[in-house]
Amino acid sequence: MGKKILVVAIAALGVLALGAEEEQLGGLGHGGFLAGVLPLEFAPLNEALSAAGYPTVAGPMLVFGGGGSGGVLGGAVFGGLGLGGTLTAIEGEKRTDLELGFGGMTIELVRPAGKTALLGLGLALGGGSLDLTARARRPADFADALANPPVSQLSLRFLGGLGYFRIGFQVLPWLAVDGWAGYFLTFPVGWEEGGREIAGPRVELRAPFFGIRISFGGIGLPEEPPAQ
Repeated sequence: MGKKILVVAIAALGVLALGAEEEQLGGLGHGGFLAGVLPLEFAPLNEALSAAGYPTVAGPMLVFGGGGSGGVLGGAVFGGLGLGGTLTAIEGEKRTDLELGFGGMTIELVRPAGKTALLGLGLALGGGSLDLTARARRPADFADALANPPVSQLSLRFLGGLGYFRIGFQVLPWLAVDGWAGYFLTFPVGWEEGGREIAGPRVELRAPFFGIRISFGGIGLPEEPPAQ
C-alpha cells in the first residue's frame, strides 16, 4: 500500500507539472523549522533486541528538522528537506537508542489559494540511516570500558522518499505556517557495523507523516497594474 501511495504522488506531480500554466503567478521563497510524527513499526528489530536481552522501543517517533525552497507559483519549486528523530528505552543498566535521519531534495508544485494561502504537492527524494546504539552495562572504569566494550553500534542505510501535500498560510509578510500530510517510504540497503556489512533483521521503515512547519519568507505575488 505504501509503494502505491508514493507512486500515485509521483504520477500526480508529473501530471500537474506537464499541465502547469506558463504564466508566472509570482515568486516563492521560504525556509524554516518542521516538526512531525512518524508512527513507524519496529517489530522485527524489537524481536532481535528482546532475544538479546535489550529493552525494546515503541513509537510513534517525533521528528524534527527543516529546509527551504524557492521558485515560482504555477511552476516547479525546488529545495531541500532534512528530518531526524530518536526513540529510547531503558531497563536497569541496559539501554537502547534508535536514531533516524533522512535528507533529500524536494520538488513541489504550488498554487495560490487566495492572497495569503498556498496549496502544495511535493516529493522529497534522498536517503539516510537508522542508527542503533545498544548499551549492555555501565563500565566500572576506563580500563573496563576498553577491555569489555559495553556498547554495540549498528546502522541500517536506506534510500527513500516522502510524498506530501501541504497547505500554508501567510501569517505575516515574512512568516508562514504550513500543515503537512504525506507518506514516508524507504528501501533498506543493509546493516553495517564499523563500516562492514552484516546480516540483520528486515525493518520496514514506512508510515504516514503529519507535520507542522514554521517558515520565514513569503509569497511574492506580482503587483496588480493600476486601474486605467
